[in-house]
Amino acid sequence: MSFTKYAVSAVALSMLLGTAAVAQTDEPNSVIGCLHMQKKVSAALDANQQSANYSTAKTQAQGAQGFCSQGLYKIGVDGYAKALELLGTSAN
Repeated sequence: MSFTKYAVSAVALSMLLGTAAVAQTDEPNSVIGCLHMQKKVSAALDANQQSANYSTAKTQAQGAQGFCSQGLYKIGVDGYAKALELLGTSAN
């Protein structure tokens, strides 16, 4: 199994276990919502490269991208929101 599959599996498991509350977002659970959140997370990652949670947030964003590409938009948008939360950035 590739690293990406492990990362996506880990993200999915953490989401299913509900290890943390997911930040609320106004983005729709659709491909458009995924694209908007992807841009927000990309900008937040660029602006917060020194964050202690940078690596975790980046892995979370990669998992969210995987869910969005599989058509699991709600899980993807929620995953991106969690990545923003890890970076201390608002999803709205």
